Amino acid sequence: MTALTTVHEDHLATLRNMPAVIDAEGLRIGQQYVMFFAEAALMRRHVTYLVDGVARPDVLEIGLGLGVFAQQLVSVGVNSYTAVEPLEQVARLARHRVLWEYSDSVTVLTEPWQLLTLPADAYDAIMYDTWPPDGYADADFAWFVEQVAVPCLRPGGRFSFFHSGDTLGSARRAVLDRHFVNWTAHPYTMPLPETPVHWTKPTRDFLIPIATKGGR
Repeated sequence: MTALTTVHEDHLATLRNMPAVIDAEGLRIGQQYVMFFAEAALMRRHVTYLVDGVARPDVLEIGLGLGVFAQQLVSVGVNSYTAVEPLEQVARLARHRVLWEYSDSVTVLTEPWQLLTLPADAYDAIMYDTWPPDGYADADFAWFVEQVAVPCLRPGGRFSFFHSGDTLGSARRAVLDRHFVNWTAHPYTMPLPETPVHWTKPTRDFLIPIATKGGR
């Protein structure tokens, strides 16, 4: 656990003061769409790669959002699902829409991941999808991998994260090389007819990175 920087505190306060709304296309925070129902096929692939071959996994997701990943995961049959979503109104929307399907196997934590102490060697899979302050994405990612993903994954556990675009930057590749025994990145392109009218991502191309912790 660590303290938030002033920049992170201000960013979180701004987001918490914005209305969160789900409409036919997806989730808006303020005036900006941040997640779309059309990303279901992408998230289904994340789930498949993350938990393939693991019976009733324990899964941690950082950044619950619309709950599209959670909705794809529930059909797998988990032992437990823990979501970290610091925007309480977003967490309430997801619980009403999706998380009731998990019954007693779901835990939702509404603090930033930086302020949480999560259990070591507790998860078979971790999914990371956050909205950091401008300029902090790679630094937050590196800190999360070192301080949370690696300690909290079981040996052989898998880590993935949302990545828009068809190339991983050198900073993220270096983090994956340093902390995982192996990793790969699977390409996915959203079909043009499925692309929402208010699509906000710079591309329809994605990568699905899957990194494996050593020790098994």
